[in-house]
Amino acid sequence: MRAVWIGLLRAAVTVAAFGLVTTCACWATAVPLPDQDSFYATPPGIADLPNGTALASRPIEAQSFLQRLPADAWQVQYKTIDNHGRPSAYVATILVPQQEWTGTGPRPLVSYQVAEDGVGAKCAPSYALRGGLGGGPSNAFSETGVIRLALQQGWAMVVPDYQGPDSDFSGADGYAHGVLDGIRAARAFAPAAVEPAAPIGLWGYSGGAQATAVAAQMHRAYAPELPLTGAALGGVVADLGATLSGFSGGIAGGAVVVGLAGLNRSYPEADVLQYLNESGRTMLAAGQTDCLHDAALAHPFLRAAELEAWPGSITNNAALSRFVDMASPLFREGAPSAPVLLYHAIADEFAPIGAARALAEKYCAAGTPVQRTENPIGEHGSEAAAGLPTALTYLADRFAGKPAPSTC
Repeated sequence: MRAVWIGLLRAAVTVAAFGLVTTCACWATAVPLPDQDSFYATPPGIADLPNGTALASRPIEAQSFLQRLPADAWQVQYKTIDNHGRPSAYVATILVPQQEWTGTGPRPLVSYQVAEDGVGAKCAPSYALRGGLGGGPSNAFSETGVIRLALQQGWAMVVPDYQGPDSDFSGADGYAHGVLDGIRAARAFAPAAVEPAAPIGLWGYSGGAQATAVAAQMHRAYAPELPLTGAALGGVVADLGATLSGFSGGIAGGAVVVGLAGLNRSYPEADVLQYLNESGRTMLAAGQTDCLHDAALAHPFLRAAELEAWPGSITNNAALSRFVDMASPLFREGAPSAPVLLYHAIADEFAPIGAARALAEKYCAAGTPVQRTENPIGEHGSEAAAGLPTALTYLADRFAGKPAPSTC
């Protein structure tokens, strides 16, 4: 998850700048929602294909805030394994800057994970990048500006819909497979012309950093052939339980609803509904296609305890916590084989700094070089913007072959 503030503020700025409102006809778009678009349908007979195999592709005109991005772009559907261990087909957007690469060595490839943060297909970055506005504002839509900045560095980009076609929000194994197989697909996609020796970076903020972290931790076991050179984790959701607690009772308290809906979908064996009262079940049923913004606006200041079937059934439940921990990088096995940057606001209210520090210590103990940068000013939303120069510089230095700094 990521703070609803940054997405709402960016969406509000966009609305003001272009004279748009979510209820007017000017939000109409010719781009169909992913669950109404046959391109996203999983084809039969893919089980025996290698993970990362491209299944379909189409060129698109990628956009950010209704302005075209300076890149050639394609949507590529590729084979992977979802959070339930089943063969599946995910979609990634591949973007190659139209400017010539003038740096040292081959043009780098960055896998950027947006904070998809939702249980609806309308929350997917591929939809936002294609100019889809019919679903309203989303985190993915707000983060297209970050993708523009990365393209301006001359880097090729792959932006995966890492939650998959079923929007498995919190499905960490599916996240990792989706990210790593998206990179495989981008490297093999001939029109993108990614050179085999091109250095690869991972980057994400908040929920996108959560997906980035689990992918980096699974890289060595799942896709060791990928030449990862660095990962940038901003405002990382290291402990999902702490993040759910951070949202509970706040202005964006409704995020708890979409979080529980995602947990129930990604881990049906958890049977989240058994722990909810009638009101909680009604909210989850009504929010089955929500992005974080939708739930936050629908249920401001909601406390998790208000959804409980009995006191402590959500907020102090060892059985449910086991599944929450499965989605949390801090409690998962593995450590990145590539150097890592963790940038974080000390006063982060939605991704508490303590969990990020613990994640850094875990990586350090495993021998991963970690540069930890903590901002004493601001909070979760503001750090998404304030940390951009640090992340861009860190990745540029890794691509240039400079020694990785470490604060371990």
